[in-house]
Order: sequence, then C-alpha cells, then structure tokens
Amino acid sequence: MKQVRQIILAIAMLLLIVGCQQEAQREPEVQKPKADQSEKEKTEEIEKENVEEEKVEDVAEIEEVVKARGIENYPVSLYDETTFDLDGDGEEEQIEMYVNAEQDEKGEFAWDDGHNWLFVVKDGDQTYPLYDGWVQLGTLKFWVIETDETPMVILLKTGTAEFTLQTFTYNNVEQGFIKETQFNPEFVNFFYHSK
Repeated sequence: MKQVRQIILAIAMLLLIVGCQQEAQREPEVQKPKADQSEKEKTEEIEKENVEEEKVEDVAEIEEVVKARGIENYPVSLYDETTFDLDGDGEEEQIEMYVNAEQDEKGEFAWDDGHNWLFVVKDGDQTYPLYDGWVQLGTLKFWVIETDETPMVILLKTGTAEFTLQTFTYNNVEQGFIKETQFNPEFVNFFYHSK
C-alpha cells in the first residue's frame, strides 16, 4: 500500500513539473500588425485602442451622478454650512448639512441613537442632495478642498459599525456631482477614536 502511494505521488509530481515546463515554453500571443498597414495606420490604431481603454476606465470610476432635485422635507436643525465655488462658474454655492435632532436653548443638540441627515449643495434654485438618509449611532462630517484646481467635497459617515468616505466633484457635462466611494469596508468595528 505504501508503494502505491509513493507511485501516485511520483506520477502527480511528474505531471506537475511537465505542465509547468510546457506553460513556461509557450510564448505570449502578440497581435501582429497587418502586412498592408502603413506605420501611420498602425500608430492611429494603437492610439484609438488606448483612448477606448481610457474611456472604459473613466466610465467605470463614476459610481453615481447626483442630479439636482427638489427637497420636500428638511430636517429640523441646520448643523453646519459654508460656501464655495464648486462648479467653477465664479459664484459660490451654498453647502448645508441638516440633522433631525432638536436643539436646546443653548444650541446643544439632543442626540438620540440615530437621526436623519441631509447634506446638500445649493446653486441658485438648484439643490443637489449629496446625502439624504439615516445615520445610526454616528455622524456625518464634510470637508471642501481643491486639488489641481478642481474643487471637491469629501463626506465622512461614521458609526459604531460604519466608516464610509466619499468624494463629490461637479461635472459640467453630466450637470451633477460625481459621487465616488473611496473607502467603505464591509465589516468594521471601532474600538477607539481620538477627540
């Protein structure tokens, strides 16, 4: 019985080695240019393929386009606000964050286990809801930055089991904000965070 195992093991090892050698000897397939193509046509074909690949990559990056729409109900409290020219038209947009939490006479929020939040950008009579939803045992925070002369809004949603970082940039062609999730682990459990 021991000899049978050794023979089977030896055959398996032999097949593995032969298979690896054959794979290493294969040459990768290279698309050869057509014989009747000029150098200019070859170059144009390669450039066309590169542009098509870039277009596919650009489309794949767009997670969602946030379009302007009417907001029927605003949460009861304005939590934070600022202004910045996000669309490059020379006029600042109003950036507002609301939370459905009451405030006392000192302006302190009466926090509960969760609240509805609304985060919008207002451009004249157009309102873009970048976030409209429930946050359980957590909060929203936002930053307005500019990189390479491109304004961007960063939104961080945190909770005891959530940590989502998203970016929003205005796109003139789409007439809306391109939403991209930069970080959103499926399972997260916080043990500590700084003040």
